[in-house]
Amino acid sequence: MEKKYNLCYDILTILACLMVVFFHTNGIIYTYSDSLSWKISVVERCVVYSAIPIFFMLTGAKLMDYRNRYSTKEYVKKRLQRIGIPFLFWNLFYLIYQRVSSPEASFHSAKEFVSMLLNSEFQARYWFFFPLFAVYAAIPVISLVLQAKNHRKYLWYAVYVTFALLWVLNPLCALTGISYNSYLTMPISGGFMIYVLFGYLVSTEQWCRYKRVILYLSAMVSGIFAVGHIVSASAAAGTTELYMASYHFFPAGLTGAAIFVFVKHIFDKPPIAEALNHRKKLMKLIRTVSGCCMGVWLTHSLAIIVAVKLLGVSDSDYVYRFALPPVIFAACVFGVWIVRKIPVLKRIV
Repeated sequence: MEKKYNLCYDILTILACLMVVFFHTNGIIYTYSDSLSWKISVVERCVVYSAIPIFFMLTGAKLMDYRNRYSTKEYVKKRLQRIGIPFLFWNLFYLIYQRVSSPEASFHSAKEFVSMLLNSEFQARYWFFFPLFAVYAAIPVISLVLQAKNHRKYLWYAVYVTFALLWVLNPLCALTGISYNSYLTMPISGGFMIYVLFGYLVSTEQWCRYKRVILYLSAMVSGIFAVGHIVSASAAAGTTELYMASYHFFPAGLTGAAIFVFVKHIFDKPPIAEALNHRKKLMKLIRTVSGCCMGVWLTHSLAIIVAVKLLGVSDSDYVYRFALPPVIFAACVFGVWIVRKIPVLKRIV
């Protein structure tokens, strides 16, 4: 049984992918300065940092109930084809690129090659795929919980406990100078798994206005707190301090959750969904762009390198930081769309 098409998933995929491109053109944040430009980069960082949580929420929303549509064998096959093959191809691409551009930085033995691959040293931005593979491996086991009568209560329990321990207690200890014990976590929902569970739970229920408002306000307050903390801590240290910009602390988590819930609420509304469904060309464009987003993730770093060399812009230039990302995104989407038309190459994006 095919899963019913969900417009908000495509909107969220496009939005999160565009946020990733903005994130990777915001390198100025790593060089502290008491300037308006740097402070703007902090605000941008605290917003676009939530792209990764959104991606994992989408993973939960799309895949946690895969058993209703196909077997685990088919699930594994689909994940390998969609993610595994492109991941290997582009790592090999960057391996060759690295050996050509910086031979001294490349590997010199099979052992070193494996080590560099496992630690994303051919392309540092591919670190994301390793927790993604881990989540893919966990879903066939965790999805069995969905067969329990009160599975939603169990899953929300796991989300709440992890929220309290990792998103609140951990940063609170850091802010007060208390050493936090990293073993104090719930294994089933630790790390990025909390986003997967949250994405599934939220995708299968409707939130009332009261709950949405609380989430939105919490995200705004935590975002303001994160910006203030980064600015003040960096000023005190004389260097950029991004401790509060962690994927596992409440600012990024709440911001990602708020964006996910907001987009879902807006595009799940019958008037908006029905109006868009009647615009066939627009719907086709949205689905096409969304389908290209994994390819954009894999190729946008190369596009940024090429664009910087062609345009000669620096990472402090506002054009580079705010005008270039949409252009890079659009160019990558077009390139991926072209490649996917070629039978031999379509598997790599």
